[in-house]
Amino acid sequence: MSSTKTSDWWRGEPDWETPAGQLLRRFFAALPTDRTFHFVLYGSAPLQLTLNRAWTSADVDFFSDDDEDYNERIRLLGLAKGQADFYLEPGFRLSFRTTSHMRARAKTVQLGHVTVTIPHPLDILIGKLDRLDPKDLLAFRRVMDLTGHPTREEFLRELQNAVDLFRPAFDEESPNRYPENAVRLWRELWQADLDVRRDIIAPALARRRVGYGETPPDYKRVLRES
Repeated sequence: MSSTKTSDWWRGEPDWETPAGQLLRRFFAALPTDRTFHFVLYGSAPLQLTLNRAWTSADVDFFSDDDEDYNERIRLLGLAKGQADFYLEPGFRLSFRTTSHMRARAKTVQLGHVTVTIPHPLDILIGKLDRLDPKDLLAFRRVMDLTGHPTREEFLRELQNAVDLFRPAFDEESPNRYPENAVRLWRELWQADLDVRRDIIAPALARRRVGYGETPPDYKRVLRES
């Protein structure tokens, strides 16, 4: 199944008159005009920009495509955390963990010398699975109420495509929360059980082996015997 079959329900047209849009345009207007910039949004701002302008959030998360640090520039503009009720929160590429499909199905918009990549809601929701705070669970419910998506089957397929997110963490002090949060999400949203190894990892690895030209094992049999 291609990514377009599970993601064509989102048009991705941004409303720059939303609070997030106005804050971003204020920031963009203050950037030097003798060079180009490319930013990727994540967090809840893309949902406010493209789904519902009433979506509330305390900040706008973004990173520069070249991983430049914008903290000092934002502080000088008075748009940093602690300086404004609604503020900019600059991050880095590694701050946003999602699927490899993100770039292909994102909306890219040109505003003068600034290019903005707005990820699909599917990728935003997968990124929220890292923490799955109450506000993140609310985001899942609101996207589903507004669009009817993702269905349980759609999201399962997305997590299979993002199977590497379920690898053990490098840092023992910061454990990978994707496996336990996926289980909790299934119970909260669909009142169903999820076996991460059986439902996500095994079928994803089987498809990966097919892609490599290998004959995949009977993963259902392997699971029964393990």
